[in-house]
Amino acid sequence: MSREGAVDRGRIRGYLLRRLGDDERQTFEESYFADDALLDRVEAEEDLLVTDYVLGRLSDEDRRRFEQALLGTPYYRERVETTTRLRRRIARDHKVRSLGRGAPPRSGGGLFPGRTGVVVAFGLLCVLLLAALVTALRLKAQLATLRAELSTVPPAVVTAAGGGVVPSTPSVVLQPGEGVGVSVRRVERLAGSPLLLVFPRHLLSGEARSWRVVLREESGAVTWDSGDQAVPSGASADMSVRLPAGVPAEGRSGVTLWDGGTPTFSTLLEVAPQPSAPPR
Repeated sequence: MSREGAVDRGRIRGYLLRRLGDDERQTFEESYFADDALLDRVEAEEDLLVTDYVLGRLSDEDRRRFEQALLGTPYYRERVETTTRLRRRIARDHKVRSLGRGAPPRSGGGLFPGRTGVVVAFGLLCVLLLAALVTALRLKAQLATLRAELSTVPPAVVTAAGGGVVPSTPSVVLQPGEGVGVSVRRVERLAGSPLLLVFPRHLLSGEARSWRVVLREESGAVTWDSGDQAVPSGASADMSVRLPAGVPAEGRSGVTLWDGGTPTFSTLLEVAPQPSAPPR
């Protein structure tokens, strides 16, 4: 059953502008992950939000929220830049057509004098609609991938202060190394055994509300994502995440710690097989 009627437009825009609290935001995300109709409404409202920002139709508060929460991400920055460029081209073409209508027709001016601007404007509108469609399809594909990941049982995530860590699970503390460049942390692991990744609390900002860990192959493909996790209540409590057995595979993988929607720390994790004990 669709939940489209149960969510008004104001709540959708409040979600996009990060006005909802953590609990309400999580409930809303669960709703549109399970409802394609609501997902379509979120995508449509997202298009309107970007357009309202470019045209200056947002209130001062909404404009500040858009710039603070969304404009810093490559996804929204690209959409704003694309919409702005198309708007300028359409406005420039409209001005040319206006001037052309006021000028006297010239002999030999072509087969369709005065219609060139209309054709160009129509072409630009088609390009704008195509760009919005491609962006919406890309977002829908990403959400479908997340929905598939959410359908699986999520791994247990615990903080160092919260306890519950299995003592036999190898712990790997990840933090910036000395010198310049991305550091490499090497760990030996029995085949198919889990790992516990630990991140010092100082890697997050003091205003951090959530964090997440993403693992990628050397090719850039995501191999595991912890999803958003609440920041530990203790001021100095470290963040710990227990990976599923066998994740990541042997070799090098990229590990990124996200502070809300911003990557705050990246490193390379090299997993090597643990040598078996020599026979007695």
